[in-house]
Amino acid sequence: MFVYEVEFSSVIRGHDVYKAAWSPIIGESLACRKDDRKEAKEHDEYVVGTYLEADNKLVGHVPMELSFLIFTFLKARHENKVQVKVTGSRRLENRLVVPGSFLARTTSRAIATKFEEEIIRLKEICTHMGRTVEKLRRRPLCL
Repeated sequence: MFVYEVEFSSVIRGHDVYKAAWSPIIGESLACRKDDRKEAKEHDEYVVGTYLEADNKLVGHVPMELSFLIFTFLKARHENKVQVKVTGSRRLENRLVVPGSFLARTTSRAIATKFEEEIIRLKEICTHMGRTVEKLRRRPLCL
């Protein structure tokens, strides 16, 4: 059995809100998953939070431009996972953001291929986001 990976760069949004609770460390890995809080859904019904893996603390969100795609990817299969690794220091865009390298993993080649196509399409549409996309990789699944 294999796992398929799509890697792309983007940012973690909302650091201005969470900076008192979290100081990003380059190389730190966060889990991405649905944010069920009512106040989060007021702005984006497909909101995806970024959580510290050690204590499950919410410390940011994926950009709204990516939220529907990542939300759908995570919902497609229970074992689908998305992680983001901090790659740089926080910076000011419209608000404080933290640059990161996102890694989407699935056991379905079809889902990974479609996800990669959609990430590339978003990169072409949202040129202001400066996103980079790595090629789809197939790796043996280590249990």
